[in-house]
Amino acid sequence: MQHETTQGRRRIIAGAVLSTAVLITPLLGAAPAAAVPGLDRVNSVGPRNSDAKSRTAFCAPGDTVLGGGGRIGGTVPEQVGMDFMLPLVDGTGFSVTGREDETGTNATWSVTATALCAPAPAGFEVVSGTSSPTSVDEDWLTIPCPLGKVALGVGGAVIGANNSEVLLEDLRIDTGSVTVAGAEDGTGFAGNWQIHARAMCANQPAGYERLLDDSDYDSVSSKSVTVTCSPGRQVHGIGAEILGGNGQVRLTAAHAPDTTSVTASAVEDEDGFSGSWKVRAFAICAS
Repeated sequence: MQHETTQGRRRIIAGAVLSTAVLITPLLGAAPAAAVPGLDRVNSVGPRNSDAKSRTAFCAPGDTVLGGGGRIGGTVPEQVGMDFMLPLVDGTGFSVTGREDETGTNATWSVTATALCAPAPAGFEVVSGTSSPTSVDEDWLTIPCPLGKVALGVGGAVIGANNSEVLLEDLRIDTGSVTVAGAEDGTGFAGNWQIHARAMCANQPAGYERLLDDSDYDSVSSKSVTVTCSPGRQVHGIGAEILGGNGQVRLTAAHAPDTTSVTASAVEDEDGFSGSWKVRAFAICAS
């Protein structure tokens, strides 16, 4: 587990500026790069109603989920959180759960899950971890890949609240690790809660690149940003994070709208938020 101090992380968030970056990082000692053949993007769209719901996108038989994401659809997404965004334990799909906050809404909304699937690439393994129970305003958990392997995808969940009172705020993918962060919502949460994180790791595939892009950093109530793979590459992993939201901004999308891009979207909660914030999209791409 790797933690920064809360004060240090908030300084980073407060000083965040608009940035666009492409990081292509070969790992020393990594096995020779090979392509990931047979990559498939699978979507599963759930019903539109006002109930808490989960949706799972299943891989084709014989395939393994390398990464995944989800999005909320509907008229009042600011009261709905994607609290669980995880690959299935057996690797056959990716599941997303949406729940309303403690005040609820009569509006209808839906959950879409996306799985990025392929035959398991060389060196593929899933590494998981769960943080200790806490009652702090925000917490995060970093899961490293085994030495010499890269992160392809990330999964995360916030555990402990019956409603969406603790937000799944970050699903960050770095070259050799993933970080999942959670934050209590604007009204706080009296109980203890935990973070569960999973890293999908493998030998570095051919054409591997980690890309990110940011929305504007301001106080506009909803934002979206899309990052696109370099020509000839496809999305293998999906990530997103909110910077500066202080538990008052919810992720509404961290998904692949097509095979070559990742979109991250977020919206302020129903009470609004006076501060500046931004949303960041991560794409892990390979040949």
